[in-house]
Amino acid sequence: MYPVLSNNLLRNQRNLMDTLFGEDFFSAPTSAVIDDYSVRTNVSTTDEEYRIDIVAPGLDKSDMNVKIENSQLYVSYDNENTDKTERVYYRSFTRYWKLPVDVDATSIRADYKQGILSVFVPREAPANNSIDIDIK
Repeated sequence: MYPVLSNNLLRNQRNLMDTLFGEDFFSAPTSAVIDDYSVRTNVSTTDEEYRIDIVAPGLDKSDMNVKIENSQLYVSYDNENTDKTERVYYRSFTRYWKLPVDVDATSIRADYKQGILSVFVPREAPANNSIDIDIK
């Protein structure tokens, strides 16, 4: 049949619920951390450049960071905001892309307009890997 639950088992389950939800589970938080895992991005390619668009409304340019490190393009932001009820919200996002070999890393530029961060990565002219050899 069904096992008999001991008081210790019930007490441990109650402690687990308190640990997961806390005593003030239903009260309004005074701060929150929002990890922007679902940030929309779009990567497009033309013959001249790669373009990465990241949707990031409500941020300032000073919240954002774009850098190249170890042949990877890193885009991140950290933001702290307070709403009308004086609750503080923290937003953070980090994503990186491995740069292809045909990238001109010294000419990368970024623009932030109307809530969209656009990173433009120029492409170098591809090297000609084909050489015709005259037969003598």
